[in-house]
Amino acid sequence: MSSAHRKTDPGGIVVEELRAAGLPLAPHQFEFWFAYKSGFNPPLTAAANEIRLKNGALTGPDIDRLHEAFLSPWRATGQPDSVSARLNEKLRDIAITLEGAIGATQAQNEMLSTEATQLGDASTIEYALRAIYRLSLATKESQTRLSQLEGRMDAAAREIGEIQQQLSAVRAECQADPTTALPTRATFDAMLAKALEAAAATRQPVSVALVNLDYFATFNEHFGNHKGDQVLRAAAMLAKEQMRPGDTVARHGGDEFAMILPQLRAGDAVAYADRFRQTLAALTFAEHPNGAGRVTVSIGIADAIKGDTPEFLLRRATNGLKVAKREGRNRVVEMSPDGPIWDAKRRM
Repeated sequence: MSSAHRKTDPGGIVVEELRAAGLPLAPHQFEFWFAYKSGFNPPLTAAANEIRLKNGALTGPDIDRLHEAFLSPWRATGQPDSVSARLNEKLRDIAITLEGAIGATQAQNEMLSTEATQLGDASTIEYALRAIYRLSLATKESQTRLSQLEGRMDAAAREIGEIQQQLSAVRAECQADPTTALPTRATFDAMLAKALEAAAATRQPVSVALVNLDYFATFNEHFGNHKGDQVLRAAAMLAKEQMRPGDTVARHGGDEFAMILPQLRAGDAVAYADRFRQTLAALTFAEHPNGAGRVTVSIGIADAIKGDTPEFLLRRATNGLKVAKREGRNRVVEMSPDGPIWDAKRRM
């Protein structure tokens, strides 16, 4: 990993700070501090900063509460209905405002019409001047109301846009895997098909990686499924951080993740995948005499060839994953149509 990446790697920063403070690297602790340091969850960051400003530091119970409120896999429950209700309420407010503005405009038009008629029938210059004054004043008031209405409509349009973005984000989250908040396998399959079509149309490469946690059943036996789920979430978050912004990380099922890396040949994608593997392997999620508190991954990578289908591409990545397992796990294997790419640098 380059020195430039290390300086901006939230995962590495979190690990170093927790170790320096003598704090345990429990999965939910890592997940919280990673989210806080990376800033990807603004509401969590704001809530944590408020507590730190008030109390000077975050305690264990503070972290537990913040984790439950902002990072719990069930945090999205009921949110789509809540956001939709806000959107409907805002639309009702706009409808009421427009209805009032239309009523005021109609009343003013009637008044102006009456004044104009009376002006035509004016018998004295003084009466005519008063009528002209009233018409001028009414026109200015109308312009002021119109300007205010435009301002309110602009503000409402911006607020509706923000609510729509929140609704889209919440709906996407609710369609995600409930444990890791990653896209599901069905979503991944659809995204992979589109990625292959785009790669073929633009003649750009695209790679796929399949990631399997090593001996994860043993980890669950030692520490329980609850802590296992926490590790899955932490690993998912770390994988997203180690990949590029445009890459896709999804839960492929059980203890397996899948990645789509556009515009990368398999040989280049290996570097990103191996960076994730090394970072994860360096973490200790739970203390245990035989080292079972550590989690490693085996990864198979393949890139698309002309005429590839999602099934054929995934099959090659799967074969690479099988080779990584046979070689001893905790490694990345690039798989070409002719077989695995043997690299003298490949090591644990």
